[in-house]
Amino acid sequence: MKISQTHFSDRDGNDLANISARRYFCTQCHVPQVDSAPLVENTFQPVGAISGK
Repeated sequence: MKISQTHFSDRDGNDLANISARRYFCTQCHVPQVDSAPLVENTFQPVGAISGK
């Protein structure tokens, strides 16, 4: 799929040769729109849980 031309401009409206750094992290704006089970189990534990605090 082609990336929109708007992703190739900076905040001042200047056209860039590459994707703008502020548009690089796609999942900040483009998130899944379906309620499904996660593909990978999340085993995250906060630092306090690891250290027992």
